[in-house]
Amino acid sequence: MKNFTLSRAVFLFPFLLWWVPIIGPFFTGLLLSYHFKTNYRLSIISSIAYSVFLSALTTYVFYIVKITILGYPFYYLVLAFNALGSITCIATAYMSSRHGTFARMMRNTIELEFTVDNMNEIDEILSQYLDVSLCSKPNIRFISEDQIEITRSCNNLQINYEVIKMGRALRVRAKFENLRNY
Repeated sequence: MKNFTLSRAVFLFPFLLWWVPIIGPFFTGLLLSYHFKTNYRLSIISSIAYSVFLSALTTYVFYIVKITILGYPFYYLVLAFNALGSITCIATAYMSSRHGTFARMMRNTIELEFTVDNMNEIDEILSQYLDVSLCSKPNIRFISEDQIEITRSCNNLQINYEVIKMGRALRVRAKFENLRNY
């Protein structure tokens, strides 16, 4: 049980969750988006793969079991729930990865990861966590054509964020460091 990590749970829990109609696929989409964070393309691809595989598995199991009391209408109900569950899983994975903010807190740092459409939206999201008007001008360092690093100082915080272009969207990884030592 020591070797059971969260990343393994992300790939094993959908096998259990999928059997609960609508709610299971919703949580499967959330788990996959949590694992891939703001990489919404991988989140969508993995949710499609899981949806197809798990829908086929549940359909096959219910076809073999053939509940004779309920007959064929039950089988069609399973197909409908699998289709609806697949749509729910994929939509949840996309919405959570594309429009969510993932945060991790450590001793004296906070790391955020989110996706925006343009550079102006970065300050809007950062302003939810601190007063951006008190920050210094951004110090921009170009790493490549699709990647930049920005550093700013805000009172006792230093903010470093990396902006990576992913198609039309920008993926931002921000790190807030407390300059005071406690």
